[in-house]
Amino acid sequence: MIPENALPKIKSVMKKILIADDIDSAGLKQLSRKKFYIKRAIGISNDEIRKKYGSYDVLVIRSIRKIDKEFLNSVSFKIIATGSKGTDHIDIKYAKTKSIQILNADDSNNISAAEHTLALILNIYKNIMLSDKLVRSGKFGYYNYKRSELSGKSIGIVGFGKVGSYVGKLCKAFGMEIYANDIDKKVRLQNPEFIFIGLKSLLRKCDIITIHIPLNRRNENFFSEEKLEIVKPRSVIINTSRGNVIDEDYLYELLKKKKIYFAGLDVMRNEPDADRRFFELDNVLLTNHIAGKTEESRKRVSENLFRSIKNYFSKAN
Repeated sequence: MIPENALPKIKSVMKKILIADDIDSAGLKQLSRKKFYIKRAIGISNDEIRKKYGSYDVLVIRSIRKIDKEFLNSVSFKIIATGSKGTDHIDIKYAKTKSIQILNADDSNNISAAEHTLALILNIYKNIMLSDKLVRSGKFGYYNYKRSELSGKSIGIVGFGKVGSYVGKLCKAFGMEIYANDIDKKVRLQNPEFIFIGLKSLLRKCDIITIHIPLNRRNENFFSEEKLEIVKPRSVIINTSRGNVIDEDYLYELLKKKKIYFAGLDVMRNEPDADRRFFELDNVLLTNHIAGKTEESRKRVSENLFRSIKNYFSKAN
């Protein structure tokens, strides 16, 4: 690591990278110390980034940090690299006008997110959380609560990209009936072994509905009151994508009135300030946006992200 006070002497020949959020260091091994200067300032504010490091070449962040037009106007980064699959926390459209390249970890956490989706489903159908509480309270012999098999259950996967399609492959092993929905014709052609049906038919038909769509303007509040009304009362809804793709207020009302059997939510609208009304419900399973975050995926995120940074500058030279 080059001392900070030596930076002015070498800034013309080295690319400067600021790591502002907690990213695994595995990928840094790919970067030559002769070509890249790395500065770690984990948890630094956006204001501090602008004032102290706005002239750096690369900013590395996570999805917990919001990058808006005002911020982009005050920096000269060539790259903003985010350790996440989604990029909805960055003003992508404006970044393009500033010729700032946005890199994301698109292929890094697919397995983790898909496995977490299955973990939520299994936890709900096997009632594992309740069983744990019963054992801890000395009620080992109490079995009077519902538990079900996944075999034979129908699952509707909305968004059949890299995460959704892997969920489909995992569900096959459980003997489930799998129905997919995706607007991309290429996705449908690439997965001929799966049955694709219209969204309304999927919502009416399936026992489980799992959401794997990106958050963008078109998908904001995608699962609206109108769509949620179609879902049959005994269905389970799983969301490991983004909180803003679903109408949380109406979902809460349906769960409260038992018009939807259960929900498994890894994401919520106002993270980290989750809607506390959901805490009062006994038919919701909540996790803290960890679906794509495992030891293995953290390493892959780092390796893929820094490889992309290295490749960008290799092509530029």
